[in-house]
Amino acid sequence: MPVNPSSPHRVPQISRRHLLTGATGLAAAATLAGWGDAASAAPDSGDALTGAITDLGPASQVLNFGNGVRVGNEIWFATRQILPTKVAAYDLTLGRITKTALIPDVPGLWGIDAVGTDLYVSSYSPGLLFKVDTVTLDVTRVLDLQQEVGWTVKASPDGRVFVGTYPSALLWEYDPATDRATNHGRMDADDTYVRDLVATVSTVYCGIGSRAGLVAYDRASGVPADILPAELRDRTFGAVCHLAGDHLVVGISPTAEVLVVDTRDHSSYQILRTPNDSFVVGITSRGDEVFYTTRPSGSLYRFRLGDIAPTLVGVPVAEASNVRLGFLDDGRLWAVQGAGGILFDPATRTTEALDMSSPDLAPRPERPMSLCHAGDRIVVGGTLGVQVVSTGADPAFDSYRVPFGGEAKDMEAWQGVVHMGVYTLARYLTMPADGHAATEVVRVDPGYEQTRPTSLVVDRRRGLVLMSTEPDYGRWEGALNVFDGRRLRTWRGILPDQTVQALCPDPHGVFLGGSIRNGYGTTPTTTRAKLGYFDYRAERLSWIVEPTAGTIIQDLKLIGATLVGTTAEGELFALDPRTREVLWRVDVGARGGKLAVIDNRVFGTDGAVLWSVRVGRSRPGLTVLAEGLDQSWFGAPEVVTDGAGSLFTTKGTNLIRVDLSTTD
Repeated sequence: MPVNPSSPHRVPQISRRHLLTGATGLAAAATLAGWGDAASAAPDSGDALTGAITDLGPASQVLNFGNGVRVGNEIWFATRQILPTKVAAYDLTLGRITKTALIPDVPGLWGIDAVGTDLYVSSYSPGLLFKVDTVTLDVTRVLDLQQEVGWTVKASPDGRVFVGTYPSALLWEYDPATDRATNHGRMDADDTYVRDLVATVSTVYCGIGSRAGLVAYDRASGVPADILPAELRDRTFGAVCHLAGDHLVVGISPTAEVLVVDTRDHSSYQILRTPNDSFVVGITSRGDEVFYTTRPSGSLYRFRLGDIAPTLVGVPVAEASNVRLGFLDDGRLWAVQGAGGILFDPATRTTEALDMSSPDLAPRPERPMSLCHAGDRIVVGGTLGVQVVSTGADPAFDSYRVPFGGEAKDMEAWQGVVHMGVYTLARYLTMPADGHAATEVVRVDPGYEQTRPTSLVVDRRRGLVLMSTEPDYGRWEGALNVFDGRRLRTWRGILPDQTVQALCPDPHGVFLGGSIRNGYGTTPTTTRAKLGYFDYRAERLSWIVEPTAGTIIQDLKLIGATLVGTTAEGELFALDPRTREVLWRVDVGARGGKLAVIDNRVFGTDGAVLWSVRVGRSRPGLTVLAEGLDQSWFGAPEVVTDGAGSLFTTKGTNLIRVDLSTTD
């Protein structure tokens, strides 16, 4: 359904100042040995910019869920990526949301389970454990996990609550009866995730990533043992864990295999293979029948313990991720998806979407991931789709959502089409700029182990779509991917020991900006981001330099004969591509992001300040157009432009238009 933001309105102009050489804060630039005194930047000469700011309303609004659990006649849903963070109960008899409870001071939830009528939910950024009384709706913070993410929460038969974490792969235990918490330590000394777990009275089984492991933690002795079969050692995650009687069922990524282990004898196991899928996302059972769901197809499979292959039951919702599922008393399956919930009848293969509408549970602003200017509209990348917002102060249309599975990490509009690089599975999608549906064109071959697009640009001279990608969790070597309208070609490991983070085409090739980070869960082996040039004719990297002490080159733009780039640490640098000489470097704020260009000026934001630099061969000064933006991005901050006189970025989670003017 379309989302109707509040009417755009004029807001007071945010304070601006013109920063000159020697000013403190943003104007101060670091000095790197051998590259001159970056702090001696001269102020801009000639005209100065000002900007009138118009608030266009929420950049993106969505209702998004990360997990859920059934408690009696209610299915409880946990939100993520939207504020405020809530849990909400869907009453199966009344057929609607009847309760909500606010979870304070966290942007979202991952783990959820129940002990009696009490919910236990784990959060991220920071990682905390909360108790929710489903009768009184009282919310109590019971544990600081001392981690960034509490990934999973599962209760044991004796009423204890176990939590697995990231990035230290810790196992926590909480006893509701005594209010005592115990940190059982790392379940894997070399890895980062306890991605899922399940507990018996004697053992806690932990699925490990980003290099796959499966740990059986003995509750009495405190001794962990890795029981993952040798043939699954090269996978990325033991991602989903479930107990079916005396058997442990584990979903393995990124191959959508199902491991079944006899808990009485861990050496007794079998592996079932799922065709043409990548992830097992939900598992449940009924007697000796096991049901599981997969991504990206959204398929539901079943098998009996002892079977050698699964049977396809149906596809309840194509491309959907059924992250939690279970049985109702009447034999139907319930499932929690990112956008809500469904009921699925295996006998009739019919699907019913749950009505999640409620005054207390409406689509809420989310942290945007990417922006794209497309004529009279801005396309905003978010969770499970994109939001389309009119650029006018008097909007030409109501803001609306285009849903699809995944997240548009970068976008560019060309010839009336929005081109999108979508996570997961390194997919390339397109959408008519005025359309209401997106179509997958191609995805990177799974053999290259790529998952997260980092940049997407169109080489308009040659009609090529260029997409850089980051490797899967625990993997090395990002890739350059080139689509010519017929086939997708991939160069993995094109930047040695780094991911390709930024792309910028020129007449004969493409500049590649690197990141020292490879797949999540890996440890960098380099310290400075690389900058390379890929020659179309030779189909190889023709040169490589290290132009900055920064670790990630967030974006690259070619302005005349000067290549400019920004780093994650907030440095803007300029390079002469012919000589590979670094011309200058300027500090532009707390962090760097995606850049916009109008004529010879480049624009950017560090999340708080909107700035401009006029690009030439001499070291420039910095003009600050707006301060106090308090932007809330899921990823690097971004600015886009109509190419003439307007910029688009965010203030908080709202989209703003900045109409530029010049003064002498």
